[in-house]
Amino acid sequence: MQKENHVEELYDRVQKTACSRFFAHDRLKKHHAASLWTIAIFSVGLIVIPLIATFDLHARFSENYISFIQVLLAIVILTISIMLNMSNFAVRADRIHKCGMVLNALARKIHGKIETGCNEGEYEALVNEYSDILQAYENHSRIDYLFTKRHMTNYYNVRWYQSVYYEVVYWLQFSPYAILIVFEGVWIYMLIKPT
Repeated sequence: MQKENHVEELYDRVQKTACSRFFAHDRLKKHHAASLWTIAIFSVGLIVIPLIATFDLHARFSENYISFIQVLLAIVILTISIMLNMSNFAVRADRIHKCGMVLNALARKIHGKIETGCNEGEYEALVNEYSDILQAYENHSRIDYLFTKRHMTNYYNVRWYQSVYYEVVYWLQFSPYAILIVFEGVWIYMLIKPT
């Protein structure tokens, strides 16, 4: 294999990795937003439930059952808050975005070497720089790579059903937030629904 091919292969690898890191950044930001919205909506639920008794609105369930649900909502808020704190989505998203930016800078440097050529020592230095960047930052997940495959059509031939599969897998990771919010909404509706 010629040196130019090695440099082009390294360039392609760096570009794909950078693209995956940017998808990871977007995914982590969405997790952060979904977590915050879930906490906010459950907090509103904790406020609405006591207001029903305060304003003597008719409730379909007993006081004990309503108190149990209030405690359950508080536990869910606490659990999501702990998970949000432990997962640190916002900070991780910023770090992985920085990694993508560093990889983009490296890709531009490598692209310049494709046209001008580079010797064995320069090539090794570029490979080591790429390796150092990968070791300094968190890795992206498989779903980020799958989105890269779908996005970079010049490298990959992704069929329509694969694209649909990637989209379904991507959105399924956010389903716990949606399920919790729907559960709370249905319960509050059932609580105040006229008989």
